[in-house]
Amino acid sequence: MSLVSIIIPTFNRGNAIHNAIQSIIHQTYEDVEIIIVDDGSTDDTKTVVAAFSQKDQRIHYVQSTTNRGAQAARNMGIRAARGEWIAFLDSDDRWLPNSLQKRLEVALKAGVNVVHSECWVLRNHEEKEYFGIPPLEGNIYRELLQQPGPLFPSLLIAKKALQQIGDLDEHLLAYQEWDTAIRLAKREAFCFVPLPTFIYDCRGKDRISANALRDARGYQQVVRKYRLPILYHAGLLALAEHYQTTSTLFYAAGEVTLAQSEMKRASLYRTLKQLLSKLPVLSHVKH
Repeated sequence: MSLVSIIIPTFNRGNAIHNAIQSIIHQTYEDVEIIIVDDGSTDDTKTVVAAFSQKDQRIHYVQSTTNRGAQAARNMGIRAARGEWIAFLDSDDRWLPNSLQKRLEVALKAGVNVVHSECWVLRNHEEKEYFGIPPLEGNIYRELLQQPGPLFPSLLIAKKALQQIGDLDEHLLAYQEWDTAIRLAKREAFCFVPLPTFIYDCRGKDRISANALRDARGYQQVVRKYRLPILYHAGLLALAEHYQTTSTLFYAAGEVTLAQSEMKRASLYRTLKQLLSKLPVLSHVKH
């Protein structure tokens, strides 16, 4: 059996993390180590984790002296991991019992280093719904330059693949898994498990995605980071669509000036696409 290192970044989630831990303890695949990285919590998170670790020696507690963000916590977990495979779980989400087994079976059968999956989502009520993660498979670098893809709790990644891309980007305010997936897809083929393997709990108000301005700035950061690859691999219209999306996100956050600026960029690239399409000499060039 292959050891899987499961990394849970957490910050002040003492009232919720027990569900995440229990969902791992009850996995049908048992050859795991559970690395809980406490990102400077000031609540009873350490006490809650200690109660579990006393009963299950697979649980390891890593503590940061300061709050540096989820990506920094994940990097600490990756560096501490001993497993051949790495998986992630947010401290207020839960895996389904056969989550790990399903994804690992797919990875080994297909001979790939990255697997992701569909999930259930909980919004403002208790009824679960399909989230609708894009079912991307194969060489999906171009597709991920056009749209976000996997969520962190859906990803199972060979540790060697993570080591090849280096540390996760700790500067991103949001859409951190999108950036990670893009970097992996440049090197690796992906497989997809169409059945839900975890429950994505969106009811908490302290999530990054619940902060509209942070969400908009995070999307903007990823687009700026990959602007040239988006142009080269996906074209002018793809970049225009990203600026349109960023504009919409800034409007939702009440940042009208920023939204208008992004909208101007979207219009500029659409206009440029139209002009280039009228030049017969360049008709063979991908725009």
